[in-house]
Amino acid sequence: MLSLLLPTLALCMAQAPQVSQEPPAIRMLSWNIENFFDRWDDPYRRDQITKPAYASDARMERVAKVLQAFDADVVALQEVENRWHLEQFVDKYLGDMGYEVVHFEGNDTRGIDVALLSRIPLGEVTSYRHIRFKDSKGKEQHFRRDLLRVRVEGNFQTDVYVVHLKSQWGDEAADVVRESESAAILKIIQGEIKKNPAYRGVVCGDFNEVPEMPTLGLLRDGGLVDPMKGTEKYTYNKEPYLTRIDYAMCTPSLASTLLTAEVIDESPVEGVRLEDATDHYPLLVTFSPTGL
Repeated sequence: MLSLLLPTLALCMAQAPQVSQEPPAIRMLSWNIENFFDRWDDPYRRDQITKPAYASDARMERVAKVLQAFDADVVALQEVENRWHLEQFVDKYLGDMGYEVVHFEGNDTRGIDVALLSRIPLGEVTSYRHIRFKDSKGKEQHFRRDLLRVRVEGNFQTDVYVVHLKSQWGDEAADVVRESESAAILKIIQGEIKKNPAYRGVVCGDFNEVPEMPTLGLLRDGGLVDPMKGTEKYTYNKEPYLTRIDYAMCTPSLASTLLTAEVIDESPVEGVRLEDATDHYPLLVTFSPTGL
């Protein structure tokens, strides 16, 4: 009797749907959350000149709801005042998302820094706030905020560089500073690619520059890929400067694993306008996992 059933069982097993074991895509978000200051005056920073002086509970809740909706594995943030404030925000509003906080004090005189949240295990972390480099006129420069480099391990295996380049304040002199910052970033990344042509890295954040200018041209000409190239969407959302100044520039090896890349200009949360959360729209990029 069993021998008669075996062919039928074998046929049923062959026809049974196969369950995919492929891990989900890696979701990375980059977002300038606009003067994310705490309520206390820092006597060592010019934080008091910021208006409004701190992020209200209502605005923090709006930012949190958007982050919860995106449910990103890695979040690169710009304009965070300090680690304590960011950790308090994560504990209060994002406590069930499993994020580890990475933050260093940078060079900005107001105290706005870059930071990273990740629920993927992390490796080495480097701040380049102390390095010096020359601009095109031979003047010594430094990162006006920081270049934060975080190794994201797990099934991503990628160095995430979080940036917030020099503001437009200062016109041509500011352009020179941003271009020197961009050249310094490219030098670091090209050094890694020289050691390992398959090097995986992404430089993301607020570049304070439109795509046509040399700050971005240096990175593109140096081999980095702008996955949102050609988009008509802008990232700075306040009139009259509706422009694209936020990017996620990938090394060729990482770019080969890109699934999607977009500027998010419509809120994923009913009743929350992105424009009421910050003056920048977020970037959402997804990658195929390494399968490790």
